[in-house]
Amino acid sequence: MAKPETERDIGQRRDEIAESIKVTMKALKDLSLESSSVRGRLKSVGAEFGHIVARNLTDSRNPETILKEIEAFWNTHGLGEMEILEKDPYTFTVRNCYDCASSSAIDTLCAFKEGFINAILTDRTGGIGDVTEIECCGTGAENCTFRAAPFLKATSTTS
Repeated sequence: MAKPETERDIGQRRDEIAESIKVTMKALKDLSLESSSVRGRLKSVGAEFGHIVARNLTDSRNPETILKEIEAFWNTHGLGEMEILEKDPYTFTVRNCYDCASSSAIDTLCAFKEGFINAILTDRTGGIGDVTEIECCGTGAENCTFRAAPFLKATSTTS
């Protein structure tokens, strides 16, 4: 019989996940990011990490609550400074991004963040939506800014 997980165990697992994210982002950055298919790959890799993190977050299905927990995870683990700006639609910034604070437009990893946050929101809400970067510090903006389209529960249709 497995022993119950403690808050310390959960915190340690989150620390390990965050360090894995940093190592992966650094490895991705060291690759040539000029290929047109790279954006999709980065989003997929981010989504894989997002699915892992989603299992270790709140049981809430409320997108705002989930974004606040992602914000706490991001800020606590030195991945950048995330701040939720608006609710309708959900808009948030990431300052001092771990991966693009010293990047150029060619080597930013913002698609990784899109996939990461999108996967968490999708997994936790059970809905569908999309996270899109609308400004990037790697292309001259002050911060990376993202917008999360509505995460609505998928409806099934029968024919």
